[in-house]
Amino acid sequence: MVLKSYQRRFLPWIYWNFTKHANKSQPVFEPSILLTTIYNHLDKFTDCPRTNRTYLLDNYGFSVGIQDSVLHRRGVFVELGIASLGSIVAYYPGTVYHPGDPILLQSISNSFIFQCSDGVFIDGKHNGVSGMFYKSCSEKHRLGPYMTCDTSWLKLSNLRNPLACGQIVNNGGSKNANVCYCEIDIDLRCVPLRQRSFIPNVLNSEPSSFLRLVVLVATKDINMGEEILSSYFSIV
Repeated sequence: MVLKSYQRRFLPWIYWNFTKHANKSQPVFEPSILLTTIYNHLDKFTDCPRTNRTYLLDNYGFSVGIQDSVLHRRGVFVELGIASLGSIVAYYPGTVYHPGDPILLQSISNSFIFQCSDGVFIDGKHNGVSGMFYKSCSEKHRLGPYMTCDTSWLKLSNLRNPLACGQIVNNGGSKNANVCYCEIDIDLRCVPLRQRSFIPNVLNSEPSSFLRLVVLVATKDINMGEEILSSYFSIV
């Protein structure tokens, strides 16, 4: 199990699998549109999870949730409406590690570490050492009474940001995937301080004006009841 968790970060293995499985017809999404959607999410979310799910349904035509999956113990599904092509259907939550940051301890037997194309890692494991590191960083970056990240995703229920479930999305392979991963840096200066508590990511290092997010974007229409599936090698 430990070897398998490290295999995904062994560079020759990653390269071989990427060239084998990468979908060369993957659609390209305009970063400015994704950024606008992210800022709108963060601006409109409230402290009530139900209200936030209703906001997504009313304004984007869908809501998602974690349910039992035949592929794995659990997965993420479109619960209501239709997630249309180009919709942000999930965020990949977790602690953000820049190249050179220590991550060895957290990575042991951890299959939830997402490696970005530039060497940034996001640890999306909600419990154990990873969960403790996320909680510690969330307190470290707290600004007075204001939390600068969302911690509700650690419980996998009653998510304040209802899209903070990307780490649960199962691998459907290149043939069955209906989303792709998009890496994007947000400018925290564009997010009101009190609204930063809906960002499901926190830096392991010192505070910065920019924060890496990874969002899952629909590559086709996803109907109500369908499971959201990714290809672990579809980064755009």
